[in-house]
Amino acid sequence: MAGIWFQGSEGQFSQMTVCFTNVNGVSIAYRVQGKGPPLALVMGYRLNSAAWPAKFIQQLARRFTVITFDNRGTGQSDKPVEGYAIANMARDVYGVLDELGVAEVYMLGYSMGGAIAQEFLRQFPERVAKLILCATLAGGAQASYAKSSVVSVMRELDGLSPEQAARRIWKVTYAPGYLERHRTLAEEQMRREIALPTPLHAADLQFQAFAEFDGSHALSQIRCPTMVMTGDLDQLIPPQNSLTIAPLIPNAKLYVIAGAGHRVLWEATDTCVDLIAGFLGSDHSEPGASVPARAQKLWSASHPFASAMEFFATWPSTLATVCVESLTIAQQSILVGGTSRFGDGKPIVLVPGFLGSDVQLLMLSSWLRALGYRPVTAGLLVNFQDGHSEQTLSHAIRDVTQRIGRKGILMTHSSSLKWALRTAEAHLDFISDVVAFGASHRPKTTGPRTHFVASGWSILQGIIELPRLLRSIGIELIEQIEASDGARQSRTQAIAEVEQG
Repeated sequence: MAGIWFQGSEGQFSQMTVCFTNVNGVSIAYRVQGKGPPLALVMGYRLNSAAWPAKFIQQLARRFTVITFDNRGTGQSDKPVEGYAIANMARDVYGVLDELGVAEVYMLGYSMGGAIAQEFLRQFPERVAKLILCATLAGGAQASYAKSSVVSVMRELDGLSPEQAARRIWKVTYAPGYLERHRTLAEEQMRREIALPTPLHAADLQFQAFAEFDGSHALSQIRCPTMVMTGDLDQLIPPQNSLTIAPLIPNAKLYVIAGAGHRVLWEATDTCVDLIAGFLGSDHSEPGASVPARAQKLWSASHPFASAMEFFATWPSTLATVCVESLTIAQQSILVGGTSRFGDGKPIVLVPGFLGSDVQLLMLSSWLRALGYRPVTAGLLVNFQDGHSEQTLSHAIRDVTQRIGRKGILMTHSSSLKWALRTAEAHLDFISDVVAFGASHRPKTTGPRTHFVASGWSILQGIIELPRLLRSIGIELIEQIEASDGARQSRTQAIAEVEQG
């Protein structure tokens, strides 16, 4: 346990102790502060409970018993390589409340935490007295997603230090101009958030879970009083989502805060606290508020595959047509029940199989990136009779996997399978699986797991089969790999032999 004292404007007023409980085999860190009716705060993507604005917590703790916790993968909670589905994280919340003996609670979910709160209410409706959804979405066909340029800011974090990642992200989470006006406050906030940084694999798995969440069908079943809040300048989760959610929840109240971005709780703390305290302190028998006139602007919904569509739009028209048709086929095969199947950020090293495969390889790389993976291409015209090519591949494998911190997948054509397997076997610390296209027969292999896809080097066939296959391959962290000194020495020697041709 670790004791944390908070200072308010009126001096020291309470103590918050970090405690732990085991939920579904995962240790979850939680904190309790203040007096009054219990209020559970569910944090969003990548952030731990230390990220809540200090002033926000202090003011709420004067009126409520504030319960905060680190979602799995963040802060002082465990950081497994599985179990990040929104439904699982909702059960993590349930475990914390059970540990505290709280039978009924007020609940506020922020960003991804809003999805967790919706799912918690779906599973345990009797446990929530009142619900607040802040800067979040419900998923489904009516959801509005961020522009691809914004998504890339949130996703392309491999190789960055925690501070670099935080500075990159805050450009799209704060409203325009906020950082210039409140630089010192933002710097102090950032230091608290990165004191216990979220590892990349946990961030990727949280992003995957949030991207796939669809709670839209359950909104009409919400029976507890509900308030929906958003900032009108939110780039990450467009405010149109709140305008969509609120009318679907019986008698929900909607508040759109002018001039605030995704971090509306940080930027407009006093306003948010007043709204929250007023909502939780009233009986709310009156019908829900209407949508403010200034918030009536509609944002166009962005399909989960929009980033790939935008990429291919810049290609020559004939090639773009083929790519878009490929995406359409993949959309039909991947979307199940209106829920997109998103990747977990695994590194994938693409190895060309034969002369002339470069165009299809670029298409495949772009498609994999749009699906949520991290592909790299080990050159376009690789000749495995040339030792330099194998050395290039070896360097590409180690560079991308060490930068991301987890084992990768080697993907190639069957014509190059022999050399790909040789390289993979020499890099067992960095490669977990090999995927081969176009094998007329499927030879038995040793070493890394080997998978065979399609009957030819076909993008159309591959993009239908690949998502399901890639989803079945779990994450293996490089830092968790243990080997004897002798085995590691033998592997180092094998790598040297590969690079020397």
